[in-house]
Amino acid sequence: MDFYFIIFSTIFMLLLSYLRYKYQYWELLGVPHLKMNYFLGNLFRIKTIHKTELLHEVYKEFRGKAKLVGTYIFTKPIAVALDLDLVKSILIKDFNKFTDRLEKRKGSESIINRHLFRLDGERWRPLRTKLTPTFTSAKMKFMFPTLLTVAQQLEEAFSKQLAKTSSEDVELHDLMGRYTTDVIGHCAFGVECNSLKDPNVVFRRMGRRIFYPKYFSIRLRTFMTSYPALFKYLKFFNVKEHSKDVEDFVVQLVRDTLRLREEQNIQRNDFIDLLIELKNSQDKEGVPAMGIKEMAAQVFIFFAAGYETSSSNLSYGLYELAKNPHVQEKLRAEIKSVLEKHNGELTYEAMMEMTYLDQVITETLRMYPAIGALTRVSIDDYKIPDTDITLEKGTRIYIPVKEIHYDPAIYDNPKEFRPERFHPDEMQKRHPQAFLGFGDGPRNCIGLRFGRMQVRVGLITLLKSYRFSLTEKTPKKLEISKNHLVLVPSSKVWLKAEKI
Repeated sequence: MDFYFIIFSTIFMLLLSYLRYKYQYWELLGVPHLKMNYFLGNLFRIKTIHKTELLHEVYKEFRGKAKLVGTYIFTKPIAVALDLDLVKSILIKDFNKFTDRLEKRKGSESIINRHLFRLDGERWRPLRTKLTPTFTSAKMKFMFPTLLTVAQQLEEAFSKQLAKTSSEDVELHDLMGRYTTDVIGHCAFGVECNSLKDPNVVFRRMGRRIFYPKYFSIRLRTFMTSYPALFKYLKFFNVKEHSKDVEDFVVQLVRDTLRLREEQNIQRNDFIDLLIELKNSQDKEGVPAMGIKEMAAQVFIFFAAGYETSSSNLSYGLYELAKNPHVQEKLRAEIKSVLEKHNGELTYEAMMEMTYLDQVITETLRMYPAIGALTRVSIDDYKIPDTDITLEKGTRIYIPVKEIHYDPAIYDNPKEFRPERFHPDEMQKRHPQAFLGFGDGPRNCIGLRFGRMQVRVGLITLLKSYRFSLTEKTPKKLEISKNHLVLVPSSKVWLKAEKI
């Protein structure tokens, strides 16, 4: 008995000493930091509060006192940038030191994880250059008529959904997800998803599988992204970040689309066409610039990035417009005024004239950013400007987007929905990195024009025909789901829709 007690006590003391050593990391560097639970760090709390709420604690305690602070996820040291000038240095001025979003993984890599968002800087840069032409203003204008076709289907689906109820109550988040699914299918892949007509079509099911994985919990996902070297061991437990049927679906979609376009000589100047062009080109060694699997990865991230983020932005936006009817009426007046100038027709030029609409969308993204924090990894040692602190190569840095967006020193009354904050005159008064809804710098969101366009058209389509207000089913506050890395509503978004 005494022997086992001695063994257990020795192991316990060794573990305690190891953890004590690990949690001295920031102290030894002279970086302000939060004290951690020795055994759990912050990992255990990630199921009960969202990761952004952990950053809230850091931001609240150290804002104005330090440029950079430290915290931990389990034993992983995480730096948090609080100063906007430092944020600018990380994202823009010294970008060459922070080209990576995540640490490099060892071992096998999932097919659909070889995408633009996850690639390290060495592989990311040439691919970003090649994909950028897909998202120019000219390409957005080219896609616009296709988007209008889906918008018409949205109006029809919305009308049918309202006809099924006598209370005029409608749940928006699911409907907006079906709309963005169809937009992406049409505009990017030339595929009619038809999820507005049938919510259970395969595209919609796969979208839910991506964002609502059955087995890969938020705690496991956070742990594994903090320790990427462990990903290679997941296969021994039959655990995947994305299920095999999602991978198979995306790869087969690419194969089928390629075969159809090559057999029928179809050219649509869309995202798939650009990927085909890359597939048919060769690098200096004569190797194809992109294979089927790499194409599938880009298709996956295009679909994933545009699916939940834009649908949530639409849902959040309509929710705030219902809570703030004076803003809704001002926006509707702008929509009607601009459409009248264009003979009642919604054109690309008409949409771009709706400046208040753009302010509404940006204010929605301020209050409800798609991602609560940006991540960067230092690829070399980096001295924090005007300090004695040097970050080691491989340090992960969080930029707390949501906390910056809610900082009362930057935005007065930050919980108030006020689109006028983003009038050009008001924006000039703030630090250029005070808004990070699409990231910033060379690794900002490549699809921001496309995302804004589908949200603009969705809002115009609904607001020109319907007035939205709160109902008994409407939550008083839209809480963030704690089970997802992106900031999505934890509850259904019910509003009353009155035909105008």
